[in-house]
Amino acid sequence: MYMFELAEKEIALTEAVVISELVKDLPEPESKKMPFFIMALANYIEKTSFHNPGTILQEVGRCLSEQNAHRALQWLLVHMVTVGTSEDEMNMRIYSTGEIARFFGVSVATINNWVNQGRFQGVEKGERFKQVRIPENAVYHAPTGVQTTVAEAAEAYEHEQARLNRMRPMTDAEELVELANAVVHFEKKYGGTYEDTLAVKQKLTSDEDRDAQQWAGLLRSIKRRGADT
Repeated sequence: MYMFELAEKEIALTEAVVISELVKDLPEPESKKMPFFIMALANYIEKTSFHNPGTILQEVGRCLSEQNAHRALQWLLVHMVTVGTSEDEMNMRIYSTGEIARFFGVSVATINNWVNQGRFQGVEKGERFKQVRIPENAVYHAPTGVQTTVAEAAEAYEHEQARLNRMRPMTDAEELVELANAVVHFEKKYGGTYEDTLAVKQKLTSDEDRDAQQWAGLLRSIKRRGADT
């Protein structure tokens, strides 16, 4: 990730303005197409940005309604450059409301309500909550007074899922996949099937003898499961 100096940020912002000004000189057929490109950029920013782009998008909409495409593009490019040159939160993981709902064990509607109520410190409510993006350092304030960062909730969720997976017995299909993957590992290691490699080799090293026993055992297990189905 490139870290911008102040002078470089100013250059990037200047270029954003210069590029947007070029739209003024487009021939009429192309200038009529430009609003569609601008609206696509606006939709992308609205869907992916957690920097509360509401004001920017309102200005873009106003400019387009006034048929001022170059000004609308300028708003978007300046916003993108400003976010792109900022050092704050650039390495931070951002979650959707659906992911946050899984972490907290509630519905997406509940998460949207919490955002609207200001329960997540550092997250500003939007007009359409389904597009809210919540950074991992956002702090959830429970009615009981307990505070939890999104990162902590995500980690607790992942640990619980890992625990449940360890407790859950494997299905026959899952066991068969595990066996098959282990066989593939040996086939790649020795460059062929068991019958064509270790099974016919006259003298095995200690490691090869160990692998041969494990490999043969895997094949027997797969054969037994095939006979049982």
